[in-house]
Order: sequence, then C-alpha cells, then structure tokens
Amino acid sequence: MLSIKNFDDWINKSIPGNKISYYRGFMFDPGMQKLSPTLDERRVRNLRNHVYKAHEKKWVTLLQKKHADFDYEYIAVRL
Repeated sequence: MLSIKNFDDWINKSIPGNKISYYRGFMFDPGMQKLSPTLDERRVRNLRNHVYKAHEKKWVTLLQKKHADFDYEYIAVRL
C-alpha cells in the first residue's frame, strides 16, 4: 500500500499520463483480500478517501485491474 505522503509526492512530480499503483488487494474489505490481508481498515480507508479527493479535483482518473477474486490493483493516472 502506498502512503499518502508518497501519493502526494507523486502528484506533485508526475506529468499527464503517468500511472501509479497505489493499492493491491480488496480496498472495500481489506481483511478478505488474498494478498497480505490487513485489519488496518482505517489506514486503507484514509488512503482511499485521499486518492478519491484527488480524483474529485480532476488531478487523476482511477482504474482497477482485477487479478483474481478479492485481488485488485488500484491505479491512478495523472490528468
């Protein structure tokens, strides 16, 4: 999982078209994910909300890539 600070650093240094994978697993219930299940839902929720705010400000668009059940890669693309 990418930290909020590293995400912000990427936002400030990236150019349109750059991509970053900010989370891998199942963001909406991290305890169910197959890859490194976590009980730290607060940290995952904070990252999800922070990235979504960047989307609302039209700094990024958001993508998901499904690898398996409960195993997604969450990707931000700089606008």
